[in-house]
Amino acid sequence: MEIYIARDGNRLGPFPLEEVRRQLASGQLTPNDLAWVQGAQDWVPLASFPPLQSTPPHIPAASSPNLTPTQPTATYAAPSQPGQTSGAAIASLVIGLLSFLLCPIIGSIAAVICGHIARGDIRKSGGRLSGDGMAIAGLVLGYSGFAFIGLAILAGMALPVFGEVQLKGKEVQSLSNAKQIAIACQAYAVDHQNHFPAKLHELVPKYLPDRSVFSSPLSPGETLAYEYFGGLQTDPPQNVLLMSTFKDRHGKRIIVHVDGSGLVGIPPPILPSPLPQ
Repeated sequence: MEIYIARDGNRLGPFPLEEVRRQLASGQLTPNDLAWVQGAQDWVPLASFPPLQSTPPHIPAASSPNLTPTQPTATYAAPSQPGQTSGAAIASLVIGLLSFLLCPIIGSIAAVICGHIARGDIRKSGGRLSGDGMAIAGLVLGYSGFAFIGLAILAGMALPVFGEVQLKGKEVQSLSNAKQIAIACQAYAVDHQNHFPAKLHELVPKYLPDRSVFSSPLSPGETLAYEYFGGLQTDPPQNVLLMSTFKDRHGKRIIVHVDGSGLVGIPPPILPSPLPQ
């Protein structure tokens, strides 16, 4: 900033602001001298000249920092003591493992009860007890034991049903084989004056392609699974012509009559002796 000074009709300057300050301080200029800067509307006494009214702020001397090192204070937390393992958690885990080897039902129940007790005690202990992981493992083993027990019960219930279904299938196949033999015997009787063959192998190959129907899935390994009674085509229709050598636990057999009808049932109490084959 360039300042012009007017004194006694004389114009001085221009002077920098700091030079004007210095001359005021030394008495070379007085507060009554007039000052003007470019852009101002009129001359103003130095005493009320705005740029001279703002004095630079006093900056106090910075005090030297205290460089004396301070001794750091180290704090050490006392090591926390591990919580005591819950006895119920240990029992739940051990019993759960042993339940698969000893007594699954009682062992699984005990493992589940101990596991829930242990978890409840651990939550209430406020950190004094540990072993939640063992309690969970015991619960898993206990409930797994329940699942295996349930599967074993279902399997035990299903096996007899499955066995009955298999038996029914074998009975149907055996009855079908016996009826084929009876039909072949009737065809033989037409050609032999109503006489059935004395031996079943006489039906092969004219009336039966082979001897495969002589076997039965009810009697695996037997080449002839039926007792043959022979006779005449004119015998009573309900006379027994063929009967399986196999009988189930109720004493039922595959029975085919002279007329070719067949069933799975208990044979008559009196039967002639089967023909040797």
